[in-house]
Amino acid sequence: MRRHTNHLVRADTKAGERLVVRVCLPGGRSDAELDAELAWLAALARDTGLTVPAARFSARVATSEFPAGARCIGFTWVHGRPCGPRPSRRLVADLGRVIGTLHGHAAGFRPPPGFTRPSLDLARLTWAGTWHAAQLASRPIDPKVRLLLGEAAEQAGQVLAGLGQDPAGYGLVHADLDLDNVLDHHGQARVIDFDDASWGTTPWTWRSPRTASPKRGARSCSPATRQCAPCRPAT
Repeated sequence: MRRHTNHLVRADTKAGERLVVRVCLPGGRSDAELDAELAWLAALARDTGLTVPAARFSARVATSEFPAGARCIGFTWVHGRPCGPRPSRRLVADLGRVIGTLHGHAAGFRPPPGFTRPSLDLARLTWAGTWHAAQLASRPIDPKVRLLLGEAAEQAGQVLAGLGQDPAGYGLVHADLDLDNVLDHHGQARVIDFDDASWGTTPWTWRSPRTASPKRGARSCSPATRQCAPCRPAT
């Protein structure tokens, strides 16, 4: 299905159930972070009416390519069609309901012992120390542009520090809610791919084109940021 920091594979079981199997490559999420993702998904399924991926199995599998083993997680298949670049007004409205439910649940969520997820600090938002950052650093960039980017990062750090970690606006967020991760099920918005779920302020639920990683090289806008005519919701 897809390859990035993880490999995604569709699997149909003998019992007739369709799953999405995520192969978590070495060097990615730690076992503690993956366990925390599954814990939040289980809590969302238990406490809300949202349709979210549910883990059917989680195991470490060793192969000749990965002798140390790779974590494999089988998730339930979430039905729905890709919402496309111009989601309907109905879907955008329902997505607002879903985001509100996610925020409300996160506000009252009590993480179990050992719950570990990354934080959306400046290093995370600028992809410091990652493969993406190394690739960007190796590209020829005008020194004035590089200076401007550094100043922007410094200002962003000051803004994040000012936001603080008040529980009223800080908690678990999806952190990758672009349109690729929203399915349209008869007008109902269904959110998938909680792999980037992090501690952060509620605005970081959206993954805007300015904070997105260059993993696909394509524009990735959110409905909340779309202002140009081609990007406005369809009626």
